[in-house]
Amino acid sequence: MFQQRQTPTEFSQMDDVVSICREISSNIISTDKNVPISKMIIHKIFKNPHIDLCSILPPLIQQHYPDSPYCHIQSLINSNSVFFETVLEDDQLCTELWDSILHQCEVSTAPTEPAKDSILFSAVSQYVTRILPCDETAPSSMSVPRSPKITHQTIRTPLQLFRADSPLVNRVSIEERSQMMSVSTVSFQPRLVQNFCNFVTKSCTTAQFTNANKLLLIRYLLKQFHVFCQFSTGDPEVDNWKLDLMASAPFRFSLYDFFKSSVTQVPTTIVFRDITMCWLTYCRPWRYHNMSNPSDFAPAAKYRQFFEKNVEFYEVILGKILKRFSAFEMCEELLGSLRAIIEFAWKEPQTLLLRHIQLDIQPHSLELLKQMQVVVRMHRSAIQKEQDEHSGFWNSLFYSGDSARTQSSRRLVSELLTLMKDSDSYVGTHFMPEMEDSVLANRTGNETFHKEKLYTSLLNETPKSGLGIPDHFVDGPSNHMLLTPIGQRQVLNREKRFDYSNCIKDDPKAPTRSYELGIAVKLTTSLAQKLNELSFVQKIGDHYSQQSVIGAIARKVMYPPVPNLDPNATVPAYSARIIRSPPLLRLRYFASYQSIFFMIWLLFALKYGLTFTIVSLILIALSVTVLLFIELDSGSSSSY
Repeated sequence: MFQQRQTPTEFSQMDDVVSICREISSNIISTDKNVPISKMIIHKIFKNPHIDLCSILPPLIQQHYPDSPYCHIQSLINSNSVFFETVLEDDQLCTELWDSILHQCEVSTAPTEPAKDSILFSAVSQYVTRILPCDETAPSSMSVPRSPKITHQTIRTPLQLFRADSPLVNRVSIEERSQMMSVSTVSFQPRLVQNFCNFVTKSCTTAQFTNANKLLLIRYLLKQFHVFCQFSTGDPEVDNWKLDLMASAPFRFSLYDFFKSSVTQVPTTIVFRDITMCWLTYCRPWRYHNMSNPSDFAPAAKYRQFFEKNVEFYEVILGKILKRFSAFEMCEELLGSLRAIIEFAWKEPQTLLLRHIQLDIQPHSLELLKQMQVVVRMHRSAIQKEQDEHSGFWNSLFYSGDSARTQSSRRLVSELLTLMKDSDSYVGTHFMPEMEDSVLANRTGNETFHKEKLYTSLLNETPKSGLGIPDHFVDGPSNHMLLTPIGQRQVLNREKRFDYSNCIKDDPKAPTRSYELGIAVKLTTSLAQKLNELSFVQKIGDHYSQQSVIGAIARKVMYPPVPNLDPNATVPAYSARIIRSPPLLRLRYFASYQSIFFMIWLLFALKYGLTFTIVSLILIALSVTVLLFIELDSGSSSSY
């Protein structure tokens, strides 16, 4: 179990938690249900801004178990406590509790992996399994009392009473339904199920969807909802009602909007993975079929109604997820969700159900698999490049094994090749023969590396990025390419983009490069700006755009002006406000390590004379010769 060493500040916070729990316990003088005490617990524990319930983990073995904050809180808020019994009977308290739990997930900074074992998620799991019971010890027969008459209509079956699309459901108040279901033979209350669905709705309508703990909470709620709806009670009519509830979940419209918004705006790979897993949890209910016997295969016919009622989750959200996978760089974190998404193209029962709603995702999956080929080629090239760098006699002496990046690349290549192999087996594609042909081509030619460099520039874009630059117009006075409203949408959707690679090569204000000394860059830039104030330099700069000898010299020794009046120098504008500047002297060349070394050598040569010059030239010649031999050695070994 993951648990970090606590700092003195954390110890003081834990002491505060223990003291708060003891204070609350001192106010509990009986086992009777008490609304004020329950409100106090919600306010002082769940709503306390100084307590992060996601970070309070079970105690280690060597700690004194009863005195841990986890145990103190657990004794107050567990599902069998007086607190929760009071909450179950008060809708306002129930809503307040769910709101505080959601807020705890949103503001928590605890990592997701240890948070799974925290006191908050432990309490939530107890609450949910109490509200949505799936206990084998529950009565096998569930009888539902009949209501006499409501507005001169007779309820003939329990299904008529509880179905979401029933014409009578809105005519029966929550209190009446609660009274009708509150009999000893019924193991759940529709009122509490409705409170649970309201909580899921509220979780999906919150704007802060990027919090990992909140996504973990939503995924758990969706899973337990499917488990509850598919758990067999022994009463066919009640079981059918629960299947109708699963197909027409009260929160499905809010959940759809949540997925649609979050998949479009997702900022990072990790968050995208968690959102995809939430979608998979909701859209694959057959994974929670017959939990008592996991080997039992889920019949596709059982979920036809679910697919019909939730068709937009597959028709729209699945398409957005597939497109989003193309935008993100494929990495190890995405492999699990990527495989689950791709398997919709060939794995049952989803293939049968997608065919039932007349939806074919194979073309979209094949496009994604083709991108996997590009990724595999790129990583193979990177692996081969590292092997070449460590080949030969000299490099092999200091080689300590594959780097972490290369090991990750090998694992990624292996998983993607397995996925393509499965596609060849189930769908009839030919990705593996193509990959084998590409390996043979790599061994016989030296063109692969240049091709992979081209592939690399396309990996982080959607397939539409290959269409070119976005829609724009050229500003006459400045010769800058400015986006039109259509071009702005194209850039925001990552369909097209400008190529800035040609602009940053000739920028005097670019960040320090790997072959430059930072202090020297600042000095040469400042010196160039001072020299630009001289009238002689300004006169040369005035001829920069002219087709003359002085203009040619100016273009060699000076950076272009901003804006550049040369009609062939059109560049995209990357700032809302363009700062105008005249041509600037190219003194940054002297900030490179090569130039600095040459200038230092020249100073020593002038000071120490001919002896230093001859000795240094001999040493430089020997160094260059050794480097050439090493290069030839590595080249000959790589040719085998």
